[in-house]
Amino acid sequence: MSTHKELINEFIASTDTSAQERSVDEIVKLLQDNSLTLLAFIQALQLYITSTNDDIRVSTFKLLSQILCKISSSKLYPKDIDVLMAFLYSKLLDRPVVKFVLSSIFSLVSMKFFNNENVNCVLEKLIENYNPKEHPQSIREMALKIVSHLNSSFPQSSYSNNKMIECFLHVSENEKDPSNLLLIFQILQSISKCLDITNFTQPLFDTMFRYYPISFKSSTEAQETMIYSLKNSLNTSLASNDLYAEELFPNLIEKYNTATLTQVKLDILTTISTVSQYYSESTIREHILQLWNTLKYTIMNQELAQLVSIPSILSYYEKSSNDTDQIFHSNLIAVKHLANKLDHDSKLLIYDDLSSSLLITERNRRFLQSYLTLAIISLPTENSLNEGNDDILDKTLSNLFSEEQPTDQIRSKRLVLVALSYYTSNIKFVKHLLPWRDQILALLQASLSSSGLETTLRALAIQLTVILILSPRLQDSTSGLEIGLFDEEAAILITKLGELLIENGAKDAIDSNKVIESELLLAIAKLAKCNRLEDIVNHQVLDRLLNIIGKTDYTLTQKLTLVSYLIKLSQTPSLAESVIIKLSEFLSVDNPDTATYGVPENVILQSITSLTNALSMDHDTVNLTMRLLPVLFRFALNRGAELSVYQVDYLASVSRRLIAGMKHDEAEKLVLESMTFFSGLFPRVIADFSDIQNAENFYRRFSLDEGNIKITHIPILLSMIQGLDVSIELKSRVDMVLLGKHLSMYIVNNEVLPLTRLEILVGVSVIFNKYLSLGDLDSIFGVVDGDIEELQLWALYGLIMKCDEHATEKFVRMLTTLNFRKATKAVSIIFNPIPEMQDALREKKDVDEVSFNNGLDIGPQLLLAFKKEKPSLMMVRSKNKLAVSNLTIRAIWKQKILEFILSKKDELSSTQMDYIVPLILTFVPEEMYASHLESLLPKLIQIVQTCDDNRVILSVLKIVCNVIAEENGRVFMKGYVDTVMEICLTYALQNKDFTLKKQALKTLLGMCLFKTSLVVSFKKRVTKLCEVNLDDHHRDIRMLSVSVRQAWEDLGLDGM
Repeated sequence: MSTHKELINEFIASTDTSAQERSVDEIVKLLQDNSLTLLAFIQALQLYITSTNDDIRVSTFKLLSQILCKISSSKLYPKDIDVLMAFLYSKLLDRPVVKFVLSSIFSLVSMKFFNNENVNCVLEKLIENYNPKEHPQSIREMALKIVSHLNSSFPQSSYSNNKMIECFLHVSENEKDPSNLLLIFQILQSISKCLDITNFTQPLFDTMFRYYPISFKSSTEAQETMIYSLKNSLNTSLASNDLYAEELFPNLIEKYNTATLTQVKLDILTTISTVSQYYSESTIREHILQLWNTLKYTIMNQELAQLVSIPSILSYYEKSSNDTDQIFHSNLIAVKHLANKLDHDSKLLIYDDLSSSLLITERNRRFLQSYLTLAIISLPTENSLNEGNDDILDKTLSNLFSEEQPTDQIRSKRLVLVALSYYTSNIKFVKHLLPWRDQILALLQASLSSSGLETTLRALAIQLTVILILSPRLQDSTSGLEIGLFDEEAAILITKLGELLIENGAKDAIDSNKVIESELLLAIAKLAKCNRLEDIVNHQVLDRLLNIIGKTDYTLTQKLTLVSYLIKLSQTPSLAESVIIKLSEFLSVDNPDTATYGVPENVILQSITSLTNALSMDHDTVNLTMRLLPVLFRFALNRGAELSVYQVDYLASVSRRLIAGMKHDEAEKLVLESMTFFSGLFPRVIADFSDIQNAENFYRRFSLDEGNIKITHIPILLSMIQGLDVSIELKSRVDMVLLGKHLSMYIVNNEVLPLTRLEILVGVSVIFNKYLSLGDLDSIFGVVDGDIEELQLWALYGLIMKCDEHATEKFVRMLTTLNFRKATKAVSIIFNPIPEMQDALREKKDVDEVSFNNGLDIGPQLLLAFKKEKPSLMMVRSKNKLAVSNLTIRAIWKQKILEFILSKKDELSSTQMDYIVPLILTFVPEEMYASHLESLLPKLIQIVQTCDDNRVILSVLKIVCNVIAEENGRVFMKGYVDTVMEICLTYALQNKDFTLKKQALKTLLGMCLFKTSLVVSFKKRVTKLCEVNLDDHHRDIRMLSVSVRQAWEDLGLDGM
């Protein structure tokens, strides 16, 4: 092992950082093990310390600083530290080595046994021997770290108050580096809070304010973050002691009044907001007059948006990108924070200043601004929550409802309502509004009854009515009376809102006011969610809507509009259930004639379906089922041939959702009773049904006749089975194989409409998914004569969804035996079954337009629960909903199919499989086949060149488009650029297949992502092609061609 002298020589002689680190580590180990004394180490350095060669001295002190940094903080004792400190003080004037001298001092003052009595000495030496102007940023930073450590780590009694401040002022002089400034502001905060700065207020303030406002330019996100931190730290420093206020506020006001840049004004207002939160109440009150006189100019001259409530105002202006709006918002925030520190007299000063603007006149342009300001300064603080009367607030409201206020004009009503809204956003204001209850109610009712052309006034009145109705009820501490609107008053207002909604809905589309309609729907929907108002909304609004739907003096269009209102306003499970039951009464159970109510039954069924499916999945549907299902079954059974497959589809959807929401044992019992009821179609399916064939049987209880059951009703039973939770072992009671055989026979041997056929096929899929295995496939379909391929595919779909490996293999091998048309149909069934449902719906030409096109137009802005959703055969809801599929679904089932195909590609190799693979890939996320791109791409490109099936070509182009969107994908595609370009140019010119043409153009757009040198030769051909397509009769093609031409022209080079 080397001696310490050898290690020192190696360190000084070496320029290799790693070698130097090894030397340091070995010396530290010698010192830690007491194999080397500090005295011996210093003596060994003596020759180098006194060297006249700057490089040798720098290396020597670098070695010393690194050893002191790494050595244990408890290794050196006070005497050793004192000796080293005295030595280092003498070297502070040696400029080449100052960096490492300061680093060594920092290590020593951080050690456990550093003597507190020496803190003053360190401060003095820094003042005497260290000049920050002579050194770069890293050295200045080390000096600041020393001062910061001494200030924060040692008790105040161990150093001189004045000496610490003087040293800080010295080492921070003229600092400009952002990272050093952050450290300076942190030290400033500590000094200002902990030390007596009375004699240093001016220099400390100057140290801070010389940087105000922070105006460094930023070009990166990191620099932006640094500027944000600097601004916050500077503001906190300015707020750290009230003594700074005397200098700060006049300077801020001067800068604000002379500033021309928006950002400077915003920074000043942020500073005012920050310091007002930290300064004492007395300090803020002392300067409030000059601050208010500065802030009020911007506030009073701002044209206010007529928004209801203070939070809405603040949110609107905060989000605005307009500079003036941003400054206005910051002014309001500053006033809000200042007001938290104001006493009654200070607030009275502001009130007196604004009192002349509290009445509406032709010349008064400060009416709303004045009331907004007074509302903000009246907002309760933590200290004022339990305070008694607020005479400033009372004076303000007295002016608002004064007899001199000209509320007979529309403009005046509008202004008073907006001003009133500022005083409804806080609980404190509620009791102060009590004396004006009658005036407020009269004003609201008058505004709600105003002309339908006064949209703004009505909208404001509607919004304010809801706010007041929903205001919390308080108990007056003196009278004991409850403060707030009484239920009777709330009912009157809600009734009025309902009448306005009905009035609007009864108008022709051209006369209907969509703004008011939206406001009314939102308002009543909010009220409906309030427990204490739910019954009022039900009786005063929903019941009235239902009553009108049953009348004959309204047109079908009007009734459809009112039905849509019903759905949108059924905001709670209890309201939804109530409306569902009442809507079901409109279904003519005994008489197919629907003229009684004039509303198509499909619309009623669709409404019931929408409301039922919108119930949350944790809602118990037992009571609803007992009341609704008998009505629906009686309707279905008594219709006979008049019952359309679309009505059956609605009934099936409702039944499925009802079963899904029931408790497991009750749901199982009802499904078994239902299967017994359907036993005429499915004999011997239930082996033992003695326990369910009794007087309490659901269907017997409601006198439903099982003799009327038809094949068209089968989807209802299958949907009920799907609604059962997967944990219910129905197979122990039901012969699922026999059920599957019956279903298969009905598919093969009976002429059923496409939708009924598809729903039965889905039922087969559900049964296999939940109860059967691949081994049951032959047992069921082996006895069926006829075309069973489609049946087998749907059965396999149910198994594949739960990643049954054998089912996956069977499906892939089926693809090799089917002809190409049937194989593409099979891929569509397994990977994308939804279009199958849509195709079935379109088979019938006379579909009720309202039903098929979802003419109820459920508004997503009202209620998440009623957003339009894609149709789903398996009842899988969107991501923001609970999954109610009640099937076993594994997320990787698609990947399993693809993996099997790729693993058996040699065995499955055929032209047909080559064509099928791209069809499958279009249904699979790109990340699933990304690792196989290198082997897949050559085959895919070859397919496009040899295949004449547009579906296959379209699939390949979609895959190519997805691949080239990623940088890694473009690496694989680089060798096929010319081939792909030729293919795209060919199909982007043809006019036989619109979808293929559109995809070819999209791919051409993506090809611009390649390096210009690879594609520039095609530039002229592409731009010429796009010019030709500008005459295409499809708008999408024309717009896409414009985008493609622009992208290729932006390549900047002419093709050759």
